[in-house]
Amino acid sequence: MQQELQELHRTIKQQQEQIILLYNKLGQLGGKTHVVQKKVQFSLENFIGLKLIHIIGIIVLVIGLSIGVKYAIDKDLISEGMRIGLAYGAGLILCLLSARLKSKYLLFSAILFSGGMASIYFTTYGAFVYYSMMPFSIAFIIMILLTVFVVYQALVYNHEEIALLGLVGAYAIPFLISKNSDKPELLFLYITVINIGTIYLGIKRPWKNVGRIAQAVTWVLFLAWAASRYNVKDQWVGYLFMVVFYLLFVFNALSGKISGKVKLQKENFYQLLLNNLALYIGSLFISTPSMNVHSLALVTFINAVVAAILAVVLYSVWKEKQSSLIIGAFAFFLFILFIAFQWTGLTVTFLWLLVALLLFAAGVMRKLKILRMGAIVLLGITLFKLVLFDSLTFTTVQKVISYLVLGILLLVVSYLYQKYRHRMFNEEAEN
Repeated sequence: MQQELQELHRTIKQQQEQIILLYNKLGQLGGKTHVVQKKVQFSLENFIGLKLIHIIGIIVLVIGLSIGVKYAIDKDLISEGMRIGLAYGAGLILCLLSARLKSKYLLFSAILFSGGMASIYFTTYGAFVYYSMMPFSIAFIIMILLTVFVVYQALVYNHEEIALLGLVGAYAIPFLISKNSDKPELLFLYITVINIGTIYLGIKRPWKNVGRIAQAVTWVLFLAWAASRYNVKDQWVGYLFMVVFYLLFVFNALSGKISGKVKLQKENFYQLLLNNLALYIGSLFISTPSMNVHSLALVTFINAVVAAILAVVLYSVWKEKQSSLIIGAFAFFLFILFIAFQWTGLTVTFLWLLVALLLFAAGVMRKLKILRMGAIVLLGITLFKLVLFDSLTFTTVQKVISYLVLGILLLVVSYLYQKYRHRMFNEEAEN
């Protein structure tokens, strides 16, 4: 009986594999049936053998190709045309192997394909940027076609690994073979093309990690360039692509909401917040060579306005209260910094107190706890500034005025809490 059970188990297993193979072939023929993979019970060995080794292997292979190309360049071992030809050949071989193995080993084929396309990406980029083997228009068209092809294949394979390695992984390729310090506009245009592909994939498939990783990698590369390789002559390049990246990733975070398919999640809120934070940091780096107190204040004010506009859109168009409050809080923080940069001394103290009073009044009228708490926090910061910093520089008259005004305002806030406590706390209990 045990032998019969084992034989039956082998028969069922063979039939399952045959069904999966037929589904895969049907998907390759253009049918709308999703490509099916056999489910394997999770174990550490399965994870390492079936997934991790493939991914690490292709990454190591691409890095090896990149280092090999760089070594050949440094040692002048082969001609420029031969270097590019061999690099293209390596990428095409990986793609052909992936096509050959696609019917039986779908995941392994996807990994090979993504590695091959990453190789072709950096080869095209290098052929134009470093060897001038093709005009800009041809290189740009090739990059667009490659991106479209990778996006299409990722949808056909229905595997996120292709998007992560074939597109997102392509960001790092130029940095493996050169510093790219002399042509930042080409580097950022190259990254923009890949970003568009990743965002499109995020719309067509529920692969949210692709867009988020793309956002993180893009801003890290941009900020690293702005911090270490930025030159004043490239200021327009920095501002242009900084705005392009910001708008692309705002659209990426809101794409599900724009299409009406899904509600915004907590991850989307943080994605928007980090996008605005990166924009502000990038603005500071780009403006640094000509930076003074007033230009620092202007950059901070512009970023505060941008964040405030996004918060208003989130609330007025989609009634996204939580996300609008998060972005609005960031805008408020930048506005407080703007006041500190634009003015000094007693003026800053009084403006902060005025903003705190208006914010608290808005929190009472709009029945929003977060606004009232923001006002209280600002009052605390103002008191901290007054005691530790302003006391060292203010005259006696300025100290008297500041302490009196702050003390009166604190008492007013306390009185309003006492007067409207039932309304405030009942409302918060209901919420």
